Amino acid sequence: MGGLDLADRNKRYLLVVAADTDDRFYTCMLLQRFGYNAFSASTAEEAVEFMTVAAPSAIIADAGSVGSALLSWITKDPRFLDVPLILLSSLDDAALEKRARFGEFAAYLRKPLNADDFYRVVQSVIEKSPRRNLRVATRLIVKLEDGLGNSEGYATVLSEYGMFFRTLELRPVHARIPVVLELKGKLIKLEAVVLYATTFDAGPFKEPGLGMKFVKISREDRNLIAAFILEQIEEGMPRKGRLQ
Repeated sequence: MGGLDLADRNKRYLLVVAADTDDRFYTCMLLQRFGYNAFSASTAEEAVEFMTVAAPSAIIADAGSVGSALLSWITKDPRFLDVPLILLSSLDDAALEKRARFGEFAAYLRKPLNADDFYRVVQSVIEKSPRRNLRVATRLIVKLEDGLGNSEGYATVLSEYGMFFRTLELRPVHARIPVVLELKGKLIKLEAVVLYATTFDAGPFKEPGLGMKFVKISREDRNLIAAFILEQIEEGMPRKGRLQ
């Protein structure tokens, strides 16, 4: 659950290109909720100017005239042949899907965006070790019921399938631990296994604690966690373009 090193993430950005102001704002907000730096441009020309200063990790563009112009420009400029292009469209376009499958550009997604699908696509095109599951930063109260050390603390990162538990009192890797997670006034009881442990002196951008995978949890509680994550992603989002 640790994710990108903060220093590395701060050097990278994603470029959102769309003529519609609401679309640009919404997509940038969504990417920021995923933990990425995002900048925007309204035209292909603006995007080209942006990219010549600093190349983005990926471009997310409207599939209309803006996306077509960007695709044409990228394929002709050897400096940016390796920059992945993700096209978004509100239309069901079989031709675009086929072009994406044949590798003409990185991916094609329908709007309104599905948060899980969008997260996985962004992960797959820019991360060396992509994550499958949507996760959010949190400060949820958690208790480890293994009877060892200080068992209460906070989950600082949460996904449907695991969490990062911030603590100075580490547990062994592979240890299986009963966990109580407080979520919106409800106590969720589950079991988790320790995947990795990070020490206090691991580095300036690493927080100490345990990366944990949920190995025993009811379907109802997993659905509650999934709903909570979607709520956190959507909080403060404009109504136009709400997630599926």
